[in-house]
Amino acid sequence: MIKKTVVAPVVALAAALLAACGGDTAEQGADSTAAKAGPAITIASIAPATYNGTLPCADCSGLITTLTVWPDSLYRLRETYDGKSKTPFVRMGRYQFDGKTLTLEGDTGVVGRWALMPGDSLRMLDQAGQPIDSPMPMSLRRADGMDPISESAVYVGSFVYWADAPTLRECNSGKTIPVMMKGDYKVLEKAYTAAKLPAGSGQQVEVQARLVPRPADMEGTEPFVFEVSKYIGPSINGNCR
Repeated sequence: MIKKTVVAPVVALAAALLAACGGDTAEQGADSTAAKAGPAITIASIAPATYNGTLPCADCSGLITTLTVWPDSLYRLRETYDGKSKTPFVRMGRYQFDGKTLTLEGDTGVVGRWALMPGDSLRMLDQAGQPIDSPMPMSLRRADGMDPISESAVYVGSFVYWADAPTLRECNSGKTIPVMMKGDYKVLEKAYTAAKLPAGSGQQVEVQARLVPRPADMEGTEPFVFEVSKYIGPSINGNCR
């Protein structure tokens, strides 16, 4: 499985460099950064949108980061270890927004916190939600267009097959997404049928899949659907939404 990335290593790296340079200006820098954050804004001002940037990385030349947020509090995050791996790590989940801070959540808690800054940008905060005073690049800037982040990734969720309308409730986000009946889907359906669950019951599974635009000939209203490329097997995730 692709190595998972969290904001904590980036924050720790920033803190270490700050300590090496002397922490006597940290409080002043934090106050200055907080002052620049400006007044609270509405969610319509930040979503739907995609934010891009390259963040500090302890063991690579930079963490190439793309964050896409939707108005329904759903986000998708893509991170690539520049100079180390060309394979991105992709995750999805829910976010909270209080008018100033964007908090990304996953199945095990907070994934990262970002302050909304002037100029359509997000600046990384530490694990406590406080500004990071660092000369290193800590910001993502709003892109001109939307990036749906469709790369293949491993997902865990509750799969249900009912009346020719299969769905997967993804664990990190708790969102129920239709599943296309192609690719490795038949293997997934066969495993579900073999479990002999009560009609309409969900089975937690792990799959390799992509989120793709809904085909014109597929019923429903969800704009994106899962295309399963590999059924990995049953899964147990006690933190699944």
